[in-house]
Amino acid sequence: MKYDVVGLGTVVVDHLVLLAQHPPQDAKTNIISDAYQVGGPVPTAQVVLSRLGKQCAFLGSWGDDQYGPLIAQDLATEQLNLDASRLLPGTRSGYAQVWIDEQASTRTIACYRPEHWLQPEDLDRQIIQQARFLHLDGWPQETCLQAAQIAREAGVTVCLDAGSLKPGMETLIPYLNVMNCPRRFLSEYLQTDDVLAGGRALLDQGPELVTVTDGVRGAWLFTEEGCLHCAALPVLSLDTTGAGDVFSGALLYGLLEDWPRERVLKFACVTAALKCERLGNRDALPSLAEIEAALQTKELNLSQLD
Repeated sequence: MKYDVVGLGTVVVDHLVLLAQHPPQDAKTNIISDAYQVGGPVPTAQVVLSRLGKQCAFLGSWGDDQYGPLIAQDLATEQLNLDASRLLPGTRSGYAQVWIDEQASTRTIACYRPEHWLQPEDLDRQIIQQARFLHLDGWPQETCLQAAQIAREAGVTVCLDAGSLKPGMETLIPYLNVMNCPRRFLSEYLQTDDVLAGGRALLDQGPELVTVTDGVRGAWLFTEEGCLHCAALPVLSLDTTGAGDVFSGALLYGLLEDWPRERVLKFACVTAALKCERLGNRDALPSLAEIEAALQTKELNLSQLD
C-alpha cells in the first residue's frame, strides 16, 4: 500500500482567541492572545499520524479566499499528499472562531461550514485503493459514502470520527470498520446516554471497533471481546480544541501498529490529554517520545467492563 491513511473530510481555518474568561452577553473583554491554525477532524488526525511517521493523503477542498493559501501551505508543510484535493474557484473556505476560556478550560465555537465540497465523481478511486485505512468525518454525505464503498471493495479499513450527528449516518455506519464518537453522539443518534448500551448498539450496526470519548470521564473501547474503559489522565487543561481529532489520530496510529487494544486505548487517551495542556492543534501536539514517557510515568486506570 502507498499510504497508511487517506482522509476525506472538512478542513477549516480556526481563529483561536484566548480570553481570561468568557464575557457575559452584550459585554466586552480583552483578548490575551490569538492565532490562526488549520483544523478539521480528518486533517488534524492526519497531522498527528504524519508527525508520528505515517504516510497520509488528504482528499478535500478549499476556496480561493484569503484562507485557501493558508490551508494548502499548512497541509503541504505537514507532508500530507494533496494530489487529490482541490481549490474550488469562487468559493469560501471553512472558517471557525474559537473562544477559549482560560479560567474554565472550555471553548466556544462559531463556524462557517463550506457549502461546496468534493463530489462523488471527483474522488480519486486509485488513491483510496492504495491506502491501508480510509478516515472520514461524515462530510459531505454522498462523497463519504462513495469513498467508503470504494474502500471496502478494495479491502481498505474504513474509519469514522463521527463528532456530531450528520445526515446519512445510518447509511454510512454499516460500511465502517472503526468508529470514534463523543458521548453526546449516543444521545443524538441512539437517544441514549448509557455508554455501555450505546457502544454495543453501534457495534451491532457494523463496526468492529468503537470508541466513545467523554472528556474528564475518559474513554471506552468496544469490540466483540468486550469493553475497556480508560480514565482520563489528570492534566492542567488549557485548550480542548481538537482533542477528539487528536484522539482519533492516535487511535489510528495504534491500530496501524497492530497493538493490543489496551495499549491502543491508553495511547489515544494520553496523546489527547497532553495536547490539551497547550494551545492549538499544531504546537500542542506531543511527540512520540513525550507520549511514551507519559505512558511510562503516569498512572492510567484501565478497567475491563462486562
